[in-house]
Amino acid sequence: MISLAEQWKKHQPLVKIENDKLVITIWRDIPHPMEEAHLIDSVDILQVSKAWLLRVKHFDLQANTEPKIEIDLSELREWTYKIQARCNLHGTWEDEITL
Repeated sequence: MISLAEQWKKHQPLVKIENDKLVITIWRDIPHPMEEAHLIDSVDILQVSKAWLLRVKHFDLQANTEPKIEIDLSELREWTYKIQARCNLHGTWEDEITL
């Protein structure tokens, strides 16, 4: 059985800014599988406030692709965003960034 720490390393979105882009990768130390039977099937970017979450962007991912999203920062405004990555077997994992 895979430990929670190992699952976290494969599922937790890593969000960073590189070259005027918001870059989201779905792995820390261990790449997440992207096979038909086990994959990150979607990523959502949500604006966060005390009263609500608003989905700003949605990305459907496919098998045999890299679980990575890049977005021009010009498409987002200064705000706090929650990044949610959905694994078809292990549920939703998230991270947060404030621009």
